[in-house]
Amino acid sequence: MTASEKKVSAYQSHDHSGILLNANELSDNVDQAVMEEILQAMPDVLFNRYPDNEYTKLKESYAQLAGVEPDMVLCGNGSDQMLGLLIGCAISKGKTLATLEPDFGMYDYYVSMHDGQMKKYAVEPDQPFDMNAFITFCQDCDMILFSNPNNPTGNIVTKEQIRQLLESITDIPVVIDEAYMDFADESVIPLLNEYKNLFVTRTLSKAYGAAGIRLGFLLGCADNIRKLDALNVPYSVSRTSERIGRILLDHAKEYEQKTERTKQRRDAMVRFGKELEHITIFPSHANFVLVQSERIDRILDAMTKEHVVIREYKGKPYCRITIGSEKENKLVADILRKVDQDA
Repeated sequence: MTASEKKVSAYQSHDHSGILLNANELSDNVDQAVMEEILQAMPDVLFNRYPDNEYTKLKESYAQLAGVEPDMVLCGNGSDQMLGLLIGCAISKGKTLATLEPDFGMYDYYVSMHDGQMKKYAVEPDQPFDMNAFITFCQDCDMILFSNPNNPTGNIVTKEQIRQLLESITDIPVVIDEAYMDFADESVIPLLNEYKNLFVTRTLSKAYGAAGIRLGFLLGCADNIRKLDALNVPYSVSRTSERIGRILLDHAKEYEQKTERTKQRRDAMVRFGKELEHITIFPSHANFVLVQSERIDRILDAMTKEHVVIREYKGKPYCRITIGSEKENKLVADILRKVDQDA
């Protein structure tokens, strides 16, 4: 099979017009004071030179935030690239990745790129996770990877449940995609030194509102990160993204406050859902909610008419809606209420 004939599970990119509540981005750009700090730093960026491939200062900044040592951190062009690196190392023709269904579509993309197979364990929104059943499901697989909190259900697998998984499965990589863990409190980063087959990916795209700079991190034990660093694409983070990322991390406390406000708006949206008769808004541990209804087509049409862009799932009775600003959330609630009340 030639490269042009290779069958790859395509990942659908996102719209960029309208009220964007489809990609789980932060609703506002960086604060003016932070923007000024970024602009002041730009004249010192050596655009004519390749980046320092060690990314020492960036690793130190993120390690301090994550509570790990800098040699346990690898930087990449978004956490997607870090996931691609891990999948490329573990998955090839005849190899199988175990994940959840539904989950992040980029897993399918990378596995198909390497001619691997996917094995998906079905989960339901707002339902307890059966770790014993999942461990049995993962037997004979070559890698385990899932998002936690789950995208798109918003479900959470607890740290102790993942410890149970790691105690049972010790000979293959277990990768926890914590893109949304800033909005929850079950990170397994503290387990990295206990379990050598554990890896965690994080990103600045969600809670830090930095999707535009494409900056993510892979965390693992120092020995694993050293080996992966040798296999990683050189210069994968631009000097611009590296410098902006360090500035954003200097403001971590301020972003924690923004995250708390997002969580409050998310919980308010879930409470609002209890008022609806024909529409369910499921509890979530992320910065989005899953909305399910037999009237899903009417919901999608109504959102489109109001120029609200949300995440659709073809053939499924649900959609995913990012938690936006107060004004955006009110518009979403008004649309859902109208659809719910119309005969």
